[in-house]
Amino acid sequence: MVASVTTRSYDRARTGTNNSETVLTATAVRSRGIVKLFSLPIPDDPRLEAQPLAVGGLHTADGKIRDLIFQASMGNWVYAFDAVTGEKIWATNLGRPIVGTRAIDGHMTNVHWGILSTPVIDEGAGILYACAWISDDGSVAKGQHFLAALRIRDGSKVHGLLNLEGAVYTPPSGLPVQKFVSAQRKQRSALTLTRNHVLIPFGTIAETSKTARGWLLAVDVHAWRLAASWCSTVTGSGGGLWQSGAGPALAPDGSIYVITGNGAFSPQHGDFGESIVRLALHTGSHAHFEVMSWWAPWTDANRVGAAADAATADDDDNDELPLPSNVSLPSVIAHARRMGMTLKPRYAREMPHVAVTSGRSATDAQIAPVVAHHMEAMNESMWGDQDFGSGGPVYVASAHAILAAGKDGILYTGNANALGKTQPGELAAGHFAANYNRLLMPPILYTYFDPAVPPAPASPMELNVFPGGATRHLHGTPLLFQSATHGTMHFVGGENSALRAWSIAADGRTTYLAGGNEIASPQSPRPPGGMPGWSITLAANNGTDGIIVAMVPYQDSNMILSPGRFLVYDAQNFATNPDGSKRLQVIWDSEDWGPEHAFMHPKFNRPIVWKGRIYRPTYDGRIDVYGLTN
Repeated sequence: MVASVTTRSYDRARTGTNNSETVLTATAVRSRGIVKLFSLPIPDDPRLEAQPLAVGGLHTADGKIRDLIFQASMGNWVYAFDAVTGEKIWATNLGRPIVGTRAIDGHMTNVHWGILSTPVIDEGAGILYACAWISDDGSVAKGQHFLAALRIRDGSKVHGLLNLEGAVYTPPSGLPVQKFVSAQRKQRSALTLTRNHVLIPFGTIAETSKTARGWLLAVDVHAWRLAASWCSTVTGSGGGLWQSGAGPALAPDGSIYVITGNGAFSPQHGDFGESIVRLALHTGSHAHFEVMSWWAPWTDANRVGAAADAATADDDDNDELPLPSNVSLPSVIAHARRMGMTLKPRYAREMPHVAVTSGRSATDAQIAPVVAHHMEAMNESMWGDQDFGSGGPVYVASAHAILAAGKDGILYTGNANALGKTQPGELAAGHFAANYNRLLMPPILYTYFDPAVPPAPASPMELNVFPGGATRHLHGTPLLFQSATHGTMHFVGGENSALRAWSIAADGRTTYLAGGNEIASPQSPRPPGGMPGWSITLAANNGTDGIIVAMVPYQDSNMILSPGRFLVYDAQNFATNPDGSKRLQVIWDSEDWGPEHAFMHPKFNRPIVWKGRIYRPTYDGRIDVYGLTN
């Protein structure tokens, strides 16, 4: 039985798998089923963005030994609950959050902006580290990011809050020095602990702004000071580190892997947008990050075409009405057309191949004000938001590989030892094949299969389609599992798509195994469908009897509050379809039971399985706790 869950996705490789679960197994779920035992209330803010964490056998301040569940909230509270009884053991407030605003979230689903990211726990030291967005008056302008250190036994502060404002990155080769400004940044990606340093990744509030950048900060937890900084773009802009809440992946040698989002790509100028990046953290009195290697599949410029990219670059109004990072341009355009709004596309080729036939719906009515607010702010082609960084990296030790996929839903299997150091000239027409050859295997269609879509095209503009009439974005990380039956497996669930199972060999080559029948966001109008796809976790008993616990939205839980569906799959025993292909089997489904299982889907969050129970975060201000029926 895994002793504790101290980081997002269970471990620093980001496998998403608890391989020491002896109670909540596929056999047990098939024979007994599961039931909701109780809920853990989070009263200050209903939207849980951070994954729950857990520590077992902890001596608490009341003299008892307990298993505790920890939950950080968007109201800037951190809670500890008794995992067995549900009793609240302590709650600590870190400061006033930012009040929900369109300046951060164009869809206004969030009440506050406080702790978005999953904290990290140093179990040996008994300390939880969380990054809080704090504003004296609740405004974005006054918002700053602070790192907190709390004792897990009683919630008391180990240190005063550490203000991250003013961090500086001095890049090599005399490139422009960058200064960190909290008011421009959004901290969603999970924290990581390595070599007595907490790693804190940042994306950007407005990805269309010229101030958009990605940052990675390292705090020395012993000295309690900012030790090192890295900025992903120093000459251009963009390159946010958000990964739909996933954290950096770490290899045993300490290598740090991140995937950057929309942004400039020119390594010689310090720009690493749309890339897998391998970093090393050098500690000591002159601590710093070093870029060791990188690989990029394409650039924003060659996704939209040179003319479109130049038009965006020449727009003097680029910073006046930047789009919040959660606004999907394909979704906005499609919904606007559905509502009969007049569009003024900058580029005539936006969505020419898509016939929007869906009529007015409740969803349209809900987002109409958002569409109206942002239509005039559009200053890029819809295909300029294909965001490689929407998915988080997974380190595969058996293959020395990095699994990476973004909004195209294409799997790029990077060589973790030598990513390839892609150069801009290799992303020009006629040169893509050589760049693909640096991967451990050719790119494959990962979240959805459409035979008309080439996963490794000669021009990335060939990817500018809606496969099957919907987006197939990956938000989050795949699951990685060492199965006694199938070897090393990985699972992925894209938006508007089904869950899919694969195996990966020691040479890094991936093979399709099976897929599910259940679809994410089935009630969202197509095109383009809904966000964000599958929220998944895996539990198994030493490679056997594995289950996948999954949450999917019925609608678009990025744009609106969407009800969710709760599922448990058998991770290893597949059914056979009439055509001979294999199918992932559902062994428990909330649709088969009563309204007590209803919940609002928590967007980029994911559940955990620990000591025979499922802890499911929601957008309803609670964690629902499930276990086997008696």
